[in-house]
Amino acid sequence: MDEDASFASSDFNLRGWTEAEASADQGLITFTYTGAKVVFFWAPENDDVPQTVVDSTYELQKLSQPDINFTPINEGDLTVDGEAGRFGGFLAADSSGENASGGLIGAWTCQTSGTISSLTVTGPDATALQIRFDRLISGFECGS
Repeated sequence: MDEDASFASSDFNLRGWTEAEASADQGLITFTYTGAKVVFFWAPENDDVPQTVVDSTYELQKLSQPDINFTPINEGDLTVDGEAGRFGGFLAADSSGENASGGLIGAWTCQTSGTISSLTVTGPDATALQIRFDRLISGFECGS
């Protein structure tokens, strides 16, 4: 995160993803990062590949906001802590085309821990969104 950013003022929330409590194997973190909403989850790899996780996360976004029109805008490869992954971007707006926002979704597998991770960053400012996503990705370490 940025040097002047703080979890204390970010609505930080940590909980379990597939179990009641977060652990090294699974969990969900949500917070606000200088105007962008962030959702990060990790789970056992199972046979999931990053593209499948990006696609599923995008579908969850759409299903959780049925009154919003989503448009995919790009996708590609990314590298997180030396691990290969995938990303996708989207635009979102209400039925009148107003209240536009966007999002970036990234997913990667951490081979050392046997987990797959997904990061979604959403917000109304495309430049800020890209910067927040890039900073979170570049600072991420898989660990062991």
